[in-house]
Amino acid sequence: MLEQLLDIMALETLAEDRFRGRNMHPRGFRIYGGQVLAQAVCAAQKTVDEDRVVHSQHAYFLRPGDCAEPVVYEVERARDGGSFTSRRVVALQKGRPILVSSMSFQRPEEGYEYQPDLPAVTPPEELPTERQRAIEDGTLDEDFMITTGEDLDVRMVHPIDWRNPQQADGELCNWMKTTGPVADDPALHLSLLTYMSDTMVLDAGLIQHGRSWMEGGLQIASLDHAIWFHAPCRADEWLLHTADLERNSGGRTLVRGRFFTREGVHVATVMQQGLMRTR
Repeated sequence: MLEQLLDIMALETLAEDRFRGRNMHPRGFRIYGGQVLAQAVCAAQKTVDEDRVVHSQHAYFLRPGDCAEPVVYEVERARDGGSFTSRRVVALQKGRPILVSSMSFQRPEEGYEYQPDLPAVTPPEELPTERQRAIEDGTLDEDFMITTGEDLDVRMVHPIDWRNPQQADGELCNWMKTTGPVADDPALHLSLLTYMSDTMVLDAGLIQHGRSWMEGGLQIASLDHAIWFHAPCRADEWLLHTADLERNSGGRTLVRGRFFTREGVHVATVMQQGLMRTR
């Protein structure tokens, strides 16, 4: 439910610069990485002046998260400068770090403008939702619904049957937004974009070889994740997410993602490296 997603973004304050977050899928097999990334942004934002907006996050996933345990976020105030603010956030479970993240915030400024064009793709109204496809295919996992839940509306431009994937170029596109309206809080919308940014990225590396995350013989996990925010956006309005494979090598995959508004504004860029190897 969208209310649950918004609820997990509202972190509990434990002490100065120390916060606790609940989990979106408490019965899942591991915590969805996008949740920890987004909650880390929320934690850092609580220690930053309201006029400063996050413009980049760089994170490393260190351990799988336990869905049955809350996550504690400790914020280090690395620097408060005239234009930029830097924060380091460690996400902990049972006293052990599961993610470390560095973030930078900036006062809004005017500057030179350039961006790539919005790709010409099928509009979302002409595409099925991933939840609809999962229900029809009988593959809906009630305990770990990320792209198939009732909080996000996700529609792939070229849907993939992950039970029988066919080899294709490592280029994926999907439309995404929340399933309902979200309050007018720019920081919350950027946190929700961060939550979305961990979806379907590593899939571009898999489909290049016609492989699936459902295969028992593959070991797949996010290793590190970076996101740059270029412009404000609304997570409750359609965003086009493109994922393009850069390189597969050394048991790893590297994929670049981009987010565009429906009007064609390029609002964020993502780079993610993941583990992708035979067990």
